[in-house]
Formats: sequence, C-alpha cells, structure tokens
Amino acid sequence: MSWILYENYRLFIDINQYAGRIPFLDQLMIFGANDLIFLCPLVLLLLWGRPAFLRRRALRPGEEEIIRACRATFLWSIGAVVLAIVFNMGLSHMIFEPRPFVTHVVHLLIAHPADDSFPSDHTAVSFALAGTLVFSLPSWLMHAWKQRVTLTEAQGWRTLLLPLVLMGVAVLMACSIGIARVFVGVHYPLDIVGGAASGLAAAGIMTALRRPLRAPTEVCLRAASALHLA
Repeated sequence: MSWILYENYRLFIDINQYAGRIPFLDQLMIFGANDLIFLCPLVLLLLWGRPAFLRRRALRPGEEEIIRACRATFLWSIGAVVLAIVFNMGLSHMIFEPRPFVTHVVHLLIAHPADDSFPSDHTAVSFALAGTLVFSLPSWLMHAWKQRVTLTEAQGWRTLLLPLVLMGVAVLMACSIGIARVFVGVHYPLDIVGGAASGLAAAGIMTALRRPLRAPTEVCLRAASALHLA
C-alpha cells in the first residue's frame, strides 16, 4: 500500500512540476480542469439531435431507428452521471484523501476548497458520459446494419457519423479533464483513476440495464415526441 501511495505521489509530481512554466499550457490546463466539463451537456444535446420543429424534412425509417437509439443513449448517459456521483459520494465517505496542496507544496494554478480529493467528481461525470457512449457503440452499429437496406450509403454514414464523432470527443474530453486536474494541482492520479472507475462502472450498469429500462425509455421518448422535442 505504501508503494502505491509513493508511486501516486511521484506521478503527481511528474505531471504537476510543469505547471507555471508555460503560460499558454497553464491556461489550457486551467480550462480543462475548470471549464471543459461544462461542454458535456453540449455533447448530450448534439447526441439528442435536431427536434421535430427544427427539421427541414421528415426522417426516413432507417434514420429514425438510429436517432432513437442515440436518444435512448442520451437518457442512459444522464442516469450514468447520476449513478457515478452517488458512487463517488460513497467512496469519499469510506476513503478520505486530502487535496495535494493540503499536505504537500505543489504548483497550484486554481483556487479550490480543501475538501476530500478521492475520487475525482469531474472525472467520474465525464467518464460516465464517455463510457455510456462507448458501450452503446455496438447498439448503434447494429441499428445501422439492420437499416442498411432502407438507407443509402451516404445517408447511413451521415446518420451514424455524428454519434461516432461525439463518442470520440467525449473520450478525449474525459481524458483531458483527468490530466488537467492533476496538472493544476487539485488531484492525485489515483483520484482520477477512482473517478474514472466510478464513471465507467455507472456507464456499464446503465448499459447492462438497457433491456429492463426499455419501457421507461420509450415513455420518455414518446413524451419528447409529443412535445415536439424529438
């Protein structure tokens, strides 16, 4: 255990030692640590897609199936984020780890309360979103394959390309947030690993419950359609 804690601190120093040296890098990492997470709702909105009242044409049958799968993933992502936060609350009550700047001299780039450090909430939320998108990839591909007859090749790729791009963006955001939180001096690497584990576990649970959640998911999607939001 002492070896793990030593390596955790050593890796923190290896990353945090570069803080305060390059102004542009500092600003980039501050943005990643503080503000990048607020782009997660934008990813979800893009995943949901254009509502009915903003569409220029009716959806083709194949397109509609894929878009409904994406919107179901939107709902599961929200559930995964909530579940990840619950996991983090439980872990923080079981394991208390002070912030790096409380117990060590660090290069601190942002102001932060001296609360518990493990696990990282930012990382848990971002990995819950990214994990749900990644775990839903087989479902998207299956819907695309089933609809290959009703969609032209161009239409099929256009419909499927956006969720694939959003998945890549979400994974990149989650990793960037984790690295940035260590760089600015508010988390140890193990805090990031713990947060990522919470987020991915929550995403995995929500994906595994996809079949039992099918009925309430359909209710939500029908309600959104009735309100012309889908």
